[in-house]
Amino acid sequence: MAQYPQWSYSQSRASMFDECLRKYYYHYYGAHNGWKTDSADEMQVRLYRLKQLSNLYLVFGDLAHRMCESAVRSREEGKDKPREHFLEQTIRKLLNQAYVESMDADQWRLNPKNRTMLSEIYYGDDTLNDRIATIKERASACVSNLYQTLTWEDLSRASTDILEIEKWDTMMLHDTRVYVKMDLLYRRSNGNIVIVDWKTGKEDDFSDQLMLYASYVREHYRVPLEQIELRVEYLLTGKHREFTATEEDIRKVEENVGRYIEEMRSCVEDEYYNRPKDVTYFTAMPSHRSCRDCNFREVCSERAV
Repeated sequence: MAQYPQWSYSQSRASMFDECLRKYYYHYYGAHNGWKTDSADEMQVRLYRLKQLSNLYLVFGDLAHRMCESAVRSREEGKDKPREHFLEQTIRKLLNQAYVESMDADQWRLNPKNRTMLSEIYYGDDTLNDRIATIKERASACVSNLYQTLTWEDLSRASTDILEIEKWDTMMLHDTRVYVKMDLLYRRSNGNIVIVDWKTGKEDDFSDQLMLYASYVREHYRVPLEQIELRVEYLLTGKHREFTATEEDIRKVEENVGRYIEEMRSCVEDEYYNRPKDVTYFTAMPSHRSCRDCNFREVCSERAV
């Protein structure tokens, strides 16, 4: 096993880099090899466990994406679509399972990668009950809106051809492996390819993420940008947003990725091994909003309180 993690880029990595450099270090470097409890030092093991913490919003977002994936795969296999009641009950059951698992801290410490520990329970947050109520409302809304989306209307036509569902892939940019994962990719009868991103929270601007996906699709499927449609489906509100990418959009997002890569590499002592500089180089960026839900607040003395 390599002493240091493999170098790569993703949108989530860039977001964490912006949020807090200390959190970025803990997540991508400090926790590396922390699963090797027989050889890793105490801090590595601790950081690795904390890295695996989840929260109610993340668990729900993952379950909602699995719900969408299940419905789309049923359509692809010629089966009846799952009933709304079944989808909502399944989500509630799995959310409850995550809650129950989180009550057993000892089992989680033994196998943090494969067991759920909600940060709200681990840290005893007083937001737990409010969040449970919010998630219940979101589950009902997202389930009821799924089959009303423009995407589902498209998929109901026999002429659509599904290309990818929740598939991790990579592209090379600036000599770096860039990870992309599209929720859904399908081709219309006119040859256009549609990129779909399911969102389960509040409406926001995700255009940069979609532009990067468009760059990947153009390269991987050899189609012009004019034939690539970008769509965000806001399941919580039932609304959607559609747009297309221009050459200027692609140039800007690829340049932006390049800037992130350059800044991230400036934090590395040895690029060949991806050996990071000392932890003190990764300045903590405390804020009440970020620190409140940070997995690593247990070990960070510079958090906002």
